[in-house]
Amino acid sequence: MNRTSLRLGFCAAVAVIAAALADPIVEFASNAGCFGAGRFTDRSNVDVAPAIAVGFALLVWYLVAKAQAVLAGRALPPRIATLLPLIFSLQMITLWTMETAEQLTVYGHVIAPGLWLGGPPECSLAIHALFCVAVTFIVARSLRRLAATTLRVIALIRAMVSRRGCNVEWRPARRLQGRSFKEQIPVLCRIGERAPPSLQT
Repeated sequence: MNRTSLRLGFCAAVAVIAAALADPIVEFASNAGCFGAGRFTDRSNVDVAPAIAVGFALLVWYLVAKAQAVLAGRALPPRIATLLPLIFSLQMITLWTMETAEQLTVYGHVIAPGLWLGGPPECSLAIHALFCVAVTFIVARSLRRLAATTLRVIALIRAMVSRRGCNVEWRPARRLQGRSFKEQIPVLCRIGERAPPSLQT
């Protein structure tokens, strides 16, 4: 298994999650006036929920595809910090894609070239860098536990599917053909008993 593909999948998932989490915080601070006067955002957050969903979907896909390598210790380098430049680059690409698509969807055109950062460049980049580091180390620290849980869930699903397949029985429908209606049908009652004796005066 290629180590580059193992690390690239992890980096992509972390980058999308970090961008989706940091973007609304930067925009909220900008809209609240924390960075001074000026318009730094498009005042829309419709891109955040889809981006978070995509990020976690990428992480789930990575765990399903690479769980064995994660548990074997082949997925990530010993020093996770060496992946930070790649993750941050992918995070910035993700942020630009998110904001550009949002502006095209909401307004029909790109409002301003630098508006995708959501704030002054130095402030926005600093906040995104903090989220990059935090999300990277949190996910990396939990990766083995998540991989083990993923394998257990996969095994449980396979067991349920195989058990359901084994328990299915095909039973032909009963037909009335060849059955005689002259057959006596037992009735739960007693016939032929003597009537009670008449009263003698």
